[in-house]
Amino acid sequence: MEELGFESSKADPDVWFRPAKKRNGTEYMEYALLYVDDVLVVSENAESIIRNEIGRHWRIKKSSIEKPSLYLGGRCREVELTDGTKCWPFGSSQYVQAAVKNVEVWQT
Repeated sequence: MEELGFESSKADPDVWFRPAKKRNGTEYMEYALLYVDDVLVVSENAESIIRNEIGRHWRIKKSSIEKPSLYLGGRCREVELTDGTKCWPFGSSQYVQAAVKNVEVWQT
């Protein structure tokens, strides 16, 4: 990831970031979240980063590149706020329910 200009976060080594510019010139940070065989890229150019940069170094299942609806057990979706800002809320309900069920199974 360093070869692609990303820096690993000190708080979580699976979170990588690098500075970028949007088409309109606004500066922002692009993020790549890596976990075992899963990658989530947060960027104006997410698909291009996955296909053309990360995909040059690691094998990517081309058919699996899509907007996420589930990531690491939690539901996520793209929403637009009233001011036009797009964001991705992440819900933990499904993850917590699965964790509770797992504990209940192991207690019996």
